[in-house]
Amino acid sequence: MIGAYIIRKLDEAQKIPPDLLNNKEILKFYNNKGTIVDHLNWHKIDKHYDLYKISKTEKEWRFILNQIIHSFSFIFSFDSFDKLDGFHINSDKTKGKALFFLPLNILFKIFLTVSEGDITSTYSHRTLIGKENDIKPMFGEMKLISATYSYQDNFDINKSVLDSMNGNIYKRIKEE
Repeated sequence: MIGAYIIRKLDEAQKIPPDLLNNKEILKFYNNKGTIVDHLNWHKIDKHYDLYKISKTEKEWRFILNQIIHSFSFIFSFDSFDKLDGFHINSDKTKGKALFFLPLNILFKIFLTVSEGDITSTYSHRTLIGKENDIKPMFGEMKLISATYSYQDNFDINKSVLDSMNGNIYKRIKEE
């Protein structure tokens, strides 16, 4: 949750490219059966969601991070070897519609993509909002319009995610 919140704060502070969180992933989800999910019964997922019918949807990273930050249901998922493989999540806004499955590899991909990039060029713009006494221009807040995010030459996101899934924590190599 803290990692998702940090990424959202970086986005709001214009410290990552403005379109980075528009990247999309395919998520599996289970539809709500029409039941009311509340604080006393949220954990009874088999009562609320059709776990036998898996659907898929494409969602932006921003949506995924907000599901984590505003999670109403947050349930660990384990594979057949009892190894953590993801989370079942939804928010207070989506709990009545669906329960999403967020695979651990997608979460690693988002975290590593954000944490390992460096902004190497930007384009910002300050909008004219009026004129003081009809003479002196008044400008609004500077907004980041676009940015280039670059990675070390040896950084391979897919390999790093796979290594992380296998328990090898990624560590950035210092450039000399």
